[in-house]
Amino acid sequence: MTLTLMFPGQSSRYPGMFDKLVALHRDNGDLLAWASDLLSRDLRAHYALEVGEQAFARNVDVQVGVFLANHMYLQTLEAHGVIAERSLGLSLGEWNHLVHIGAVSFAEALRAVEVRGRLYDEGPRGWMAAIQPIAEDDLREVVEAAGKLGPVEIVNLNSPRQHVIAGEQAAVEAAVELAEDEHFAQTHIIDRNVPMHSSLFVPVGERFADYLRTLSFTAPRRPYLPNRLATFIDQPGPADFVELLSSHVHAPVRWRESVEAATTANPDTVFVEVGPMAVLHNLIHRKWLGNRKYRLDAREDFEAHFAAVV
Repeated sequence: MTLTLMFPGQSSRYPGMFDKLVALHRDNGDLLAWASDLLSRDLRAHYALEVGEQAFARNVDVQVGVFLANHMYLQTLEAHGVIAERSLGLSLGEWNHLVHIGAVSFAEALRAVEVRGRLYDEGPRGWMAAIQPIAEDDLREVVEAAGKLGPVEIVNLNSPRQHVIAGEQAAVEAAVELAEDEHFAQTHIIDRNVPMHSSLFVPVGERFADYLRTLSFTAPRRPYLPNRLATFIDQPGPADFVELLSSHVHAPVRWRESVEAATTANPDTVFVEVGPMAVLHNLIHRKWLGNRKYRLDAREDFEAHFAAVV
């Protein structure tokens, strides 16, 4: 059996998730305090349950919050003796993947995620929408038709029939309407500000590259599986990380292919989602992959559920 951890992206969040994690394991409170010192702000107060959704009003707070929560789940999992040699992360979750494989320290990754989020907040505006069930080829036809109203692209290829599009508001709205009317797809607007992973974000990626060049990337001790290429990279160096992580900002997330690369390399892979909610866990279904899967989060009986998984 090959245990493979999956770190989720920005959509995997909810008010009160840190209260649960701090109660779950004593080290999580220490980590939150350390992260507050690193970023010079009180993160525990910012993400407190009573603050509600307002805690995630800025993209920088979404990114910092999800990255931290993912790492707390990892820290707690390892404290229970569960050590995995394989992982991958969706979008923002790739930064947790980088920490797990030893390519960058937690502290440097946290600061990088904060910079990434601030650049996103300062970047071009646009919308994002999740669309399912729809085949990739059908969605490409939808996007081509809607593109007459402005830029719109497929930016996440998450499973054979679940995808995300991003672009200018009018074009995204047109694509959503076409997908619903012509393909009976279910749609959900997931962001009304930030067109992540689209070509609109090329300037953001260029600015982020300048920051990435200041980081101390090291040779990873575990395999690196980047979203950009959806294949394992042998002996990546600092220049590879800078190029892949900066272009990652404005290029599609090839999640389906990345998951398939993991199962091709290790057919006995067992997936564990390491982060809030169960987005990645739910994407894996038997019509696509038959591998076993687990999630660490649960909205009810959280501690009992976590204990049962580990």
